[in-house]
Amino acid sequence: MLKQFSIILGIYFLGELLQKAFVLPVPGNILGMLILFFGLYTGVIKLEMIDRISDFLLDNLAFFFLPAGVSLITCFAVLEGKLTAVIGVSIISTVIILGVTGMTVEFVKKFLQRRSMKMAFSGKGKVTVGKNPQKAQASEKIQASERIQASERIQASERIQARERKTKEVS
Repeated sequence: MLKQFSIILGIYFLGELLQKAFVLPVPGNILGMLILFFGLYTGVIKLEMIDRISDFLLDNLAFFFLPAGVSLITCFAVLEGKLTAVIGVSIISTVIILGVTGMTVEFVKKFLQRRSMKMAFSGKGKVTVGKNPQKAQASEKIQASERIQASERIQASERIQARERKTKEVS
């Protein structure tokens, strides 16, 4: 788990380094998340390389909000006359974040569906057993690999659904 945490932390520091080196207007932690996303998308970083630490961090996400809550309570005197403005901004930003998150999830779902449909109709995965046993064996290996990938996707989907249930329970 320490190796997985060091991968996450290294990507975070890489994002911070890029932000400082190129004086970018985007925060370093956002750059780190983008690096992690593209690393996972391209396969440079395998999900198995960070899955346990990711599950741990997501399961304990509520604890990361405690310092911000305590800071808010200690600064309550400063916010005393501006309570309605703070609540208004909080509600508006929450609605915006929920909307953007929902649209992003829908976009990714449609993208993945289109990609899987293209693979299904492109003829990949068909068994072409002919006179050449090596081609048949290679085809069987490809099918086995695709079945393994499908089962990994199902397991990942089940983990995501379990996280969503836990998040709903915490909320």
